[in-house]
Amino acid sequence: MTVSTDLPQILVIDDEVGPRESLRMLLKPDYQVHTADCVEAGMKLLKEKQPDTIVMDIRMPGITGIDGLRKIREIDPHLSVIMLTGFGALETAKEALRLGANDYISKPFDAGEMRDIIGRNVERTRLHRTSEHAAAEVKELNNRLRKELARKERLASLGQASAEFVHDLGNPLTIVWGYVQLLAKKLERSENGGATHNATSIKELNIIEQNVRLCRELLTMWQSYGSAEALPHKQISVSTVLREVIKAVDALATQSGVDLQSNICEHACTVLGDPVQIKRAIQNVIINAVQACAERKGSVLVTCTQKEFYVDIRIEDDGSGITPTQISRIFDPYFTTKQGKSGTGLGLYITQKVLEDHNGSIKVDSTPGRRTTFTIRLPLVNS
Repeated sequence: MTVSTDLPQILVIDDEVGPRESLRMLLKPDYQVHTADCVEAGMKLLKEKQPDTIVMDIRMPGITGIDGLRKIREIDPHLSVIMLTGFGALETAKEALRLGANDYISKPFDAGEMRDIIGRNVERTRLHRTSEHAAAEVKELNNRLRKELARKERLASLGQASAEFVHDLGNPLTIVWGYVQLLAKKLERSENGGATHNATSIKELNIIEQNVRLCRELLTMWQSYGSAEALPHKQISVSTVLREVIKAVDALATQSGVDLQSNICEHACTVLGDPVQIKRAIQNVIINAVQACAERKGSVLVTCTQKEFYVDIRIEDDGSGITPTQISRIFDPYFTTKQGKSGTGLGLYITQKVLEDHNGSIKVDSTPGRRTTFTIRLPLVNS
């Protein structure tokens, strides 16, 4: 029988064969279990197998579990380690926690309690590794961007496209940063004894990965400017794209104290276009609305309505509004109302250009000091 490599991996380090085999049999249905009878053998398996959790006895001849814990932390500071302690070793177990162990359980252990503890710690390790992977992806993407900007700097005709791309990259990376911060706080609470909400954490990590993927798609699209014909448009569900954007921007809204609500129709609202371009256009407007409400801790309402020939997306916020003078320039490149707040003045310019390329439109209505409403309109397929 072949063991699935998709199973989480557990490393058991104990000089006594009884506890080792008991744990192997207990965990075998749900985990791939590796065992070692001493710390030296365990360190070798740690480097070879990269387990998700280690269960290690505290008292062993030669190198003790406490010394083994120090070695593990030198190799992997985030790997979950559960210490096994016998009768009378409570103080040693507490010392292990101070040195970086994540949990301890007394011998003889209860099978149900052991499964629960291992399940929590495996999830904890995997959350750490996934967040680190996302951070590495962003770093690698940033390096690619720097190299491309350096290579194309001499091409003046691409100056506008470069500025647009830098702006576009900022939105999904802002979302990534927001979810990384939420995840870091959640992991910190877990390490301090709080409950880990695994399902929520996995959802946040999926959003991180989705927005890293969007960064990559934007980079690929930008690299192709001027070197290839535009990709043919395809059928897109605007309501699906809108739900994805709402879900992604939710962390930014939460951190900003903004109440983000949506009312999206059940129809697919199918249009013909480029999914990355449509997503960037909608995301620009919603992020602008959230940022406009941040100081007031206000609210943003996004609605999607399908009409006979077109679909309307309304983004309403109760921020500080836009003056008539500003509205006349709101879609001009490099014009911004966010002076001193990292605004580039390209978001709405990009959005309008994308919508015009899709035979759509965008309109704005605002009452200074009270509210602003943007309406995006796109023609439906076969309309």
